Amino acid sequence: MAVAKTFQHVRCIYQASFHQYLGITFFLFSFTLGFYLLLWTFGVDLLWTLEKAQKWCSNPEWVHIDTTPFASLLRNLGILFGLGLALNSHLYQESSRLKQGQQLPFRLGCIAASLLILHVFDAFKPPSHMQLLFYALSFCKSAAVPLATVGLIPYCLSQLLATQDKKAA
Repeated sequence: MAVAKTFQHVRCIYQASFHQYLGITFFLFSFTLGFYLLLWTFGVDLLWTLEKAQKWCSNPEWVHIDTTPFASLLRNLGILFGLGLALNSHLYQESSRLKQGQQLPFRLGCIAASLLILHVFDAFKPPSHMQLLFYALSFCKSAAVPLATVGLIPYCLSQLLATQDKKAA
């Protein structure tokens, strides 16, 4: 909650266009991939920690690919991409235009629905036997979280409450 309140006052997050979010995501991914390939050509294996951990861990099943720096970066890039997509979507703009966003029932409904959706997303574990598939699904999963919590849930809830207000009037 403290992070959300702090970033609420940073206007550049809300004013950046989708192309800026996409450009930053693409630049960071390209730079990281280029740096990884450069080190790989010089014989440096950045996944050496996985090999060591699997070799020396008493239970090798405890070692997961999602602890690698590349997986962490893709999660962060997915969140950045999803946030840019959500903040520039019609869903977010429509739900933030309405006055319901200031009302306590709307906020509590968004919190409850977001927690439920986050629990569903958390239950999905990308298959780790194929690295490329794991990384791609990890990126998509991370992008879907802010898209759902910032764009989809507030929009659906605002439409539901607006329909109920029209019926009551």
